[in-house]
Amino acid sequence: MIRRLLELVGSVLPVFLIAFLVLVVAADVFARNILRVPFYAAHDLAILAFSASVWLGLIGAALYGQLFGIGFFVELLPERLRRVVVVLSHIIVIIIAVAVIQAAIAQITTARFTTFLALGWPKWIVAAILAVGMGGIIIVQLVAIVEIFRGEGADA
Repeated sequence: MIRRLLELVGSVLPVFLIAFLVLVVAADVFARNILRVPFYAAHDLAILAFSASVWLGLIGAALYGQLFGIGFFVELLPERLRRVVVVLSHIIVIIIAVAVIQAAIAQITTARFTTFLALGWPKWIVAAILAVGMGGIIIVQLVAIVEIFRGEGADA
């Protein structure tokens, strides 16, 4: 059940956000060039959709073991070291994610009064989505560690 939720948040939702982003940009181009009217909120919506798709998409990347080449380096190791290094790599990713969450919280506390111009929404929403994404990565890493100790998986 946890994997299904992580896949929904980390893979399915980012796909819809990218589709929304494409629609918003296309509508903006159409409105400005064909109708000769500005679509004021297009920029703000595009930033939100793109940021959310990237931050949440990292959950999907982590879920499928696609975090920036960790698996490549682990595969180069002798078989007896792989399990230890895989667990260590998951712990390092968790530490990095915690640091990013702390930075996102700092951003939220310092930028709570700034807003997107057209939407009027607070800009800290982007940092909050980043924190949610990093929280998802932490969950993925913890699930992977549990699976390794259960003998269900040893992939980075």
